[in-house]
Amino acid sequence: MKINIFIFLIVITALFSCDTLVTDVSPDDVPGIGSKLVVQSFISPQAARIYVVVTESIPLFGESNSENSVIKNAIVKISGGGKEVILPYDSTSQLYSIEKASFPIVAAQTYKLSVSDPTRSVDATCTVPANQVTIKSYVIDTAYITRRSGRPDTALTVNAVWQDIAGEANFYRVRANMDVEYSILEGTSPDNFQEKRVRNRFSFNWNDDSGRSEFQSDVNLDGTAFTSPLGRSFLPTTLLYTSADGTKYYAKQKPRLVAVVIEVNNTEKSYYDYHKSLKLADQSDNPFSEPSLVYNNINGGLGCFAAYNNKQIIYRPK
Repeated sequence: MKINIFIFLIVITALFSCDTLVTDVSPDDVPGIGSKLVVQSFISPQAARIYVVVTESIPLFGESNSENSVIKNAIVKISGGGKEVILPYDSTSQLYSIEKASFPIVAAQTYKLSVSDPTRSVDATCTVPANQVTIKSYVIDTAYITRRSGRPDTALTVNAVWQDIAGEANFYRVRANMDVEYSILEGTSPDNFQEKRVRNRFSFNWNDDSGRSEFQSDVNLDGTAFTSPLGRSFLPTTLLYTSADGTKYYAKQKPRLVAVVIEVNNTEKSYYDYHKSLKLADQSDNPFSEPSLVYNNINGGLGCFAAYNNKQIIYRPK
């Protein structure tokens, strides 16, 4: 009987002990849980326009609504070199933008971006890398590759070699696109189909299996030559049309390669860190893995404002 009483007292004591762990917290002591301005902008001397994306984060205890996350009434300013301009909002693209001629970006210059709405304000600075790389060589070829759907197809492949800029820390991103002209059909049935030639740009996807990445740095590799991973992109070949009665039609698109654009960006470290962190977050498929933090350099908000100096080579088939 004494043993039962002793156990009962232990349980009661434990219950009262747990109760003392619950503490009333004043709302004033709870950290801010409201949404923040999210800003993304990457500037370059070679870019035709300056673009700034302004959205807002989801409040800690709020619900996601991507349609309402774009901030349309912000005041967006960029300054540098003794000049400041306000970027207007474009409702079609849902971006703030301005032409290069109105505010040229200069290598080695520092710029400040300021964004505010009626209740919040954020800012960030960046410095454009002074130098461009030298692209030493590139190879454009074809390969017979199985698509994700399991269908084998011919892909255009590309890789490039560039020379590191010696004597300074460098962070690179390599990109490639191809401009292709091809046919589409306008109309609702074979009786009124009309062929139309259109032109679009397609990006190359990089194969990281070789151990190389589209993002590379010259840490312990100063002054050496860098090689891109293998890039792959498929030409449009066949398009499926489904009529109102469910009949399927296949049309040959007769693609013609117009150009391949290979570019190597000499980027700020902030640009490199931000995009690397985004890529790492996208690859975190394991639900039990630790969440990865996305790089941020926006004072008072979230996102990234950074610069790069672009070098490109354009191949046009004869």
